[in-house]
Amino acid sequence: MAFLMAMVITPIVIRFCHRFKLYDSVGVRKVHSGDIARIGGVVIFVSMITLVVIVLFLPNRIGDNFRLVSTKIVAVLACGAMMFVVGLFDDIKSLPMKFKLFAQIIAAVIVCSFGVRIEVISVPEVFSIQFGWFSWPFTILWIVGVTNAVNFIDGLDGLAAGICSIACGVIAVLAFMFGQSVLCVMMLAMAGALMGFLFFNFSPAKIFMGDCGSLFLGFTIASATVMCTAKSQALVGLALPVLALGIPIFDTLFIMMHRFGQRRSVFAADKEHLHHRLLKLGLKQKHVVITAYLVTLLATGAGLFMMAARSVEGVVMFVSILVLLVLMFHLAGAVSVKQLMRALNRKYHK
Repeated sequence: MAFLMAMVITPIVIRFCHRFKLYDSVGVRKVHSGDIARIGGVVIFVSMITLVVIVLFLPNRIGDNFRLVSTKIVAVLACGAMMFVVGLFDDIKSLPMKFKLFAQIIAAVIVCSFGVRIEVISVPEVFSIQFGWFSWPFTILWIVGVTNAVNFIDGLDGLAAGICSIACGVIAVLAFMFGQSVLCVMMLAMAGALMGFLFFNFSPAKIFMGDCGSLFLGFTIASATVMCTAKSQALVGLALPVLALGIPIFDTLFIMMHRFGQRRSVFAADKEHLHHRLLKLGLKQKHVVITAYLVTLLATGAGLFMMAARSVEGVVMFVSILVLLVLMFHLAGAVSVKQLMRALNRKYHK
C-alpha cells in the first residue's frame, strides 16, 4: 500500500513543484542539469506515515503491540516529522547548516529521553559492553551521524533511496526476528514508499527527495536501528544496519577526515564523495548507483550469516566485511592513509 501510494502521489508532487518552481539548484555537489523537482521527501513521508498510523490503530496484534511501546514509537515518528519539516524549510528557503545540526541534536536528545538508547551491546560468551551514562552521547552521535550520512550520500539519481530501502529491509528482518512487529511494519512501510518513489527517482530522475526526504529517512532509520539494538542487545542488531548503511557511513567519515586535514569545514560542499570519484573514473550515473546497490546487497547478504554463525565467527565476519568496504573506498581513491597523515602533519606543524 505504501508503494502504491507513493506511485500515485509522486506525479502530483512533481506537477506541484513545476508550478511553483521548486527546483533543485545546480551546485558544486550536484551532477544534474535542468529543472528537477526537489521536495520528493513529501512523497516518502506521507506514504509511510499514513500507512503506519492506519495499521497501528487496527484492532489486531500489531495494534496491541503498538500500545505497549506507544511512547517510544510516537517519539520517533514525531521527531522524524520534525526533521521532515526542517528539511522542507531548507528545500524551500535554505537554512544554515548549524541550525539543521542543532535540530538533529535536539531531536536525538528527545528520543533518547523516551528510552530509545543503546545501553548494552553483547556477543554471548565473548564480551558485553554496558554503556551506562555514555549511552546518551553514543546514541545521539549515532543518530546524528547516520542522519547526515544519508543526507550527504543523496548526490546521484536513486542512490540514497535505493540504499535506504535495502537498509529498511534489513531492519525489518531483524525486527521480525526479535519480535518487534511494530518496528517491522514501520520499516516495511518505509521500504514500500521508497520503492514507489524510486520509480521516478532513478536515473534519469524526474524528482529528488531533497533534504526533507534525506533528513527524515536518516533520522528514522537511525532511530529504528537503536530500537532494534536496544531490544536484542546483540551485536548483530547494530552490525547488520551498519553494513547496510556502510557506504554512506564510511563516505561521510572519510570525507570529514579529508576536509579536516585540509583545514576546511567538515560540512563544506565538494565533489570528493565516493560517487563523485566513481564518476571521475568514467562510470555513468546508472552504473555507479547499481554498483552501490550491489555492494550494499553483498555486504548485508554476507552479514546475514552472522545470525547463524557462532559468536566469535560472527565478529570476525563483521570486521572482515568492514575491511572489504574500506578497501573498496581505497580502490576508488576516496581514502588514502598516506595523504591523510601528510595533511594532518601540515595542519599541526604550521
